[in-house]
Amino acid sequence: MRRPGPRFRTRLLVAIVAVAFGALVLSVVGTAALARRTATDAAISDLREDGPPIAETLDNLGQRFRRAETNETNTRAIQQVIEGTLRLSRGTVVVITEDGRVVEGVAGLLGAPASAAEAGLLELPEGLTADDLDIGALTSGNEQSGQRGSIVFLAEPLADVGSNTPVLLLTDDVETNPLGRAAPFFLLAAGIALVVAFLVAAYLVRRLTRPLAAMERTAQRIAAGDLSARVQLDTRADDELAGLARALDGMAAELESARGLERGFLLSVSHDLRTPLTSIKGYADAIADGAVEGREAQVRAASVIASEARRLERLVADLLDLARLDAHQFSLTPQPVDARDVVAEAVEAFRPEADDLGVDLSFSADAPVPADADPERLAQIVANLVENALKYARGRVSVGVNAGNGSVRLRVDDDGPGIDPTDLPRVFDRLYTSRTVPGRTVGTGLGLAIVRELAAAMGGTAAAEGVDGTGTRFVVEIPAAR
Repeated sequence: MRRPGPRFRTRLLVAIVAVAFGALVLSVVGTAALARRTATDAAISDLREDGPPIAETLDNLGQRFRRAETNETNTRAIQQVIEGTLRLSRGTVVVITEDGRVVEGVAGLLGAPASAAEAGLLELPEGLTADDLDIGALTSGNEQSGQRGSIVFLAEPLADVGSNTPVLLLTDDVETNPLGRAAPFFLLAAGIALVVAFLVAAYLVRRLTRPLAAMERTAQRIAAGDLSARVQLDTRADDELAGLARALDGMAAELESARGLERGFLLSVSHDLRTPLTSIKGYADAIADGAVEGREAQVRAASVIASEARRLERLVADLLDLARLDAHQFSLTPQPVDARDVVAEAVEAFRPEADDLGVDLSFSADAPVPADADPERLAQIVANLVENALKYARGRVSVGVNAGNGSVRLRVDDDGPGIDPTDLPRVFDRLYTSRTVPGRTVGTGLGLAIVRELAAAMGGTAAAEGVDGTGTRFVVEIPAAR
């Protein structure tokens, strides 16, 4: 992994600012479009509100004008009122003839030729053409509204005059620049927003890249063999990067602990191998040199060599078992068995050894305990637990097995010095020693680790707990027979 450098930080900074700029542009464009649409809708709404009263007024004035033809004074007054109404409303009147042509002017409304004074009122507003009008809809009495450029218009049909249809056209201007005079303020706000976005982006980039760089350095040190390396971020941080850093530190701590256990394991195995090998070599050399004279001495030497060889064989067998369990190559052959009989037979095998050590070894089970388990592996679990109990017991070891809640529960108690509560979770680690009082030379020191692995392989669990402040209880639970 390449360390986050200036180029990476620059690209990340540019990307964040670009996203902020894009969001700003989209918001401005969206706001402008919405403002323009709102202004158009408001203008058309105003025209629709003003149109019917003006149309009604023009219809009435047109009728009065047509009835007052013989009175020149009245007709002129009515015409002036019409002109004033159109000027005030920014409207004009066109006429749709019988053959569908659009004629500019109020002549069709007044029933007389238009005067020169009406010239400004007779023309279509600039930007509108006759083609913009829906002839069919207007002649059917329906109004029409629309927009052409910066002009919104409303076409309101009036009462027919003969075969012609006068149409009132009202127009209004809308702001083509939707931001209008607010544009400079928008630009200023946009500039400020970009500056703030840049500052926030710079802060975020710094916050993101510094932990990443620290984690990279730590990962490289761990890869180089320095398992004491830690990221050591601010403990107050509570985000995803802090969680990742804590996970990396936790992994390094576990690796460091595992390396320590591995070294201790190798040292213990080396010691356990060296001691019997030394005895075997010593007695073998003595026999070869003729230093062991007499039948009784030779038998005793051979007995020691055989005992130490069996110890070596047991240690190698336990190491192979652990290796197979780690590689998931350990075979199990579950079958219906009575766990009480299997446990009782395994306990009885240790009766002579317990008698030699002066330890009372007892077993109790009230009823048959059916289970689906590998009897050899179950017996191995019992043997390892009893061996461990005999190593530390002062005078008593009790074993019990019972069924309940869908599981088989195996219990092994001893009255030894007990285990510190802080050490209980680690007593099943390989060659882990937690008791302060030295134990007897029984077993290989790998038994509890094999117990945990075998219990897990059978779908069960193994645990240790204190008993009345002195002594220890080991409990293994495996699934009962279905």
